[in-house]
Amino acid sequence: MKQYILAPLCAVVLLSSCGRNRDLISHISDSTAVVYMPQAARLPAAFTFDRSEATVQLTYGACYGGPHMPKGEIQVQFSTDPALAGHFNNEHFTSYPLMPAGSYELEQTSAVIPAGKVNTAPLSITLHLDKLDGVGGYLLPVTVQANSKVNEKLRTTFFLVKALYNTNPFPAIDRTAWKVTGFSSEEKTGEGTANGRTIHALDGNDDTFWTTEWKAAKPGPPHHIVVDMQAATKIHGFTLTGRTDKSTGNVKATGNPKDIIVETSLDGTTWNYAENFTLENIKLSTFYLAYSQQARYFRITINTSQGDVYLTNIAEINAF
Repeated sequence: MKQYILAPLCAVVLLSSCGRNRDLISHISDSTAVVYMPQAARLPAAFTFDRSEATVQLTYGACYGGPHMPKGEIQVQFSTDPALAGHFNNEHFTSYPLMPAGSYELEQTSAVIPAGKVNTAPLSITLHLDKLDGVGGYLLPVTVQANSKVNEKLRTTFFLVKALYNTNPFPAIDRTAWKVTGFSSEEKTGEGTANGRTIHALDGNDDTFWTTEWKAAKPGPPHHIVVDMQAATKIHGFTLTGRTDKSTGNVKATGNPKDIIVETSLDGTTWNYAENFTLENIKLSTFYLAYSQQARYFRITINTSQGDVYLTNIAEINAF
């Protein structure tokens, strides 16, 4: 288990520590002192983890800032407030979901800033990365209350947590019943009788492919293909196999998807999820949805192809 600490925990300058300055500020009231969360200075406090670490820890705590050291103990309480995630998203034009129940544990919800000290002891949030259902960011708002004045701008830390895969742990979804139910165009004659059509993106043969029309007409992007998986299925991501150059055996320099949009739907009419991806020109592109989706249909729209040519081609489409 690794621990990730936001340092320094408290960056407070108390002028009372210097004799000459102590005389200059002795008349200043403690009413200017505040309690705050130092981690809240980062908005959000973003962390990205590798999923090989099932459990990790973050540090949180509270600090005291003012002209003098606190004369007595300051009691502080920490809590998570789901409503604050909505406020954050509204203010920053984002749509991060709240970290799901069971994915985090606060070490404790109360602490003390001792008399004569400026911070609580460092506390730990334990994160269970296997509870995060996607590679997108999840928000965890942690807020502080105290029996003393609190700096409102630094009252809440918005931890933003992402967990990425270094290898794909998901099996491919069975394509036996899959059907293409829509597409922008396909090449019906120029690639021979057993190639060029959309069905060849689902035939299990890397040497065949769907390519958009180029012989009788040359429609430009965007191009799209719609697939009905015949049953609602949880989708974590996709793999696209690029077309290869038969003369060299290498991935074809032009035509494979580059900038794409993936959409999902339960009924084939309402598309309730969309995400953009930019792909490299490689034989097998694997990409994960930010947040996994329950879907029966998916639509892949290709806005630009490798080499910025008018057509596009895909050898195989798989989901996992």
